[in-house]
Amino acid sequence: MDNELFFGIRLKKTGEMLSSQIAQILSDKKIEFEPRGLYLLIILQEKGHASIKEITAILRMTHPAIVQMVNSLNNIELITQSKSVDDKRITLIELTEKGKEELNRIKPVLTEIENALESINNEIDVNLKYSLSKLNEATKSKLLILKVKEGLKQKAIQEINIVPYNRKYKSDFAKLNYEWLEKYFEIDIESKRTLKNPEKDIIKKGGEIFFAILNEYVVGTCAVSKIDNSAFKITNICVTEEEKGRQIGKKLALTSIGYAVEKDAERISININNKLNTALNLFRGLGFKEVKKAQDNRNKGELIFMELNFKI
Repeated sequence: MDNELFFGIRLKKTGEMLSSQIAQILSDKKIEFEPRGLYLLIILQEKGHASIKEITAILRMTHPAIVQMVNSLNNIELITQSKSVDDKRITLIELTEKGKEELNRIKPVLTEIENALESINNEIDVNLKYSLSKLNEATKSKLLILKVKEGLKQKAIQEINIVPYNRKYKSDFAKLNYEWLEKYFEIDIESKRTLKNPEKDIIKKGGEIFFAILNEYVVGTCAVSKIDNSAFKITNICVTEEEKGRQIGKKLALTSIGYAVEKDAERISININNKLNTALNLFRGLGFKEVKKAQDNRNKGELIFMELNFKI
């Protein structure tokens, strides 16, 4: 049970054991109700009266559980119920005289329980009250879900291996790009020429082509074309439909940026059609800034010119 997966179960079990011991203490003092009933009585003592909805929000228990508790305390005449003067639909709960007397009678016991819990907390290396408060905040913000999602993203990135150009991947470069272009745009003559002979158009001109490999299969690719000694341009970035969501595009983009930095470039750019929202968000997140916009003459829509400057 040391596995972190069982943390919630262990926490619940610890709470149940504490409640059980408190119940035994109360029973020894001839107190007739279960420990959680104390919470309700203390709330009513502090507030004067409260609705079931208010009590549910404070104790963070279910509505049926609160109703059951109210009925139990009502049966032994510690609380009373009445309709709100302002809204007859709302039932207000408040202490009876017997309830007030019972709270006063057991107050010394409650004080000793609080002192004992504080003493136990002090003997432990961490501040339990503070830690539980922070854990509660994290739980309410669904931090567990967010961290698991982020962990899975990072794991997906680590499973992808990025390699530079190799002639054996030449057909994969063409295949992936044709699939991508056919889905989103028309294939023009210039694109066909580059895909047919990437070594001549990209590699021999000082650029590079990267491939994302998963389980020995090419699942993504990206080209980095040399513009001049100070500038490079990302082109032909695409990922297979089956493997989208694995952060492959991001890893290819980061590899391309790293390549440009190694070549002492001052900047790297990319042109993206405004229909490609995922790509736009990716490169904005990597620090690329929009330089200008123009009509996309090859395809419908607007072409957004983006740039990442290394010298700023």
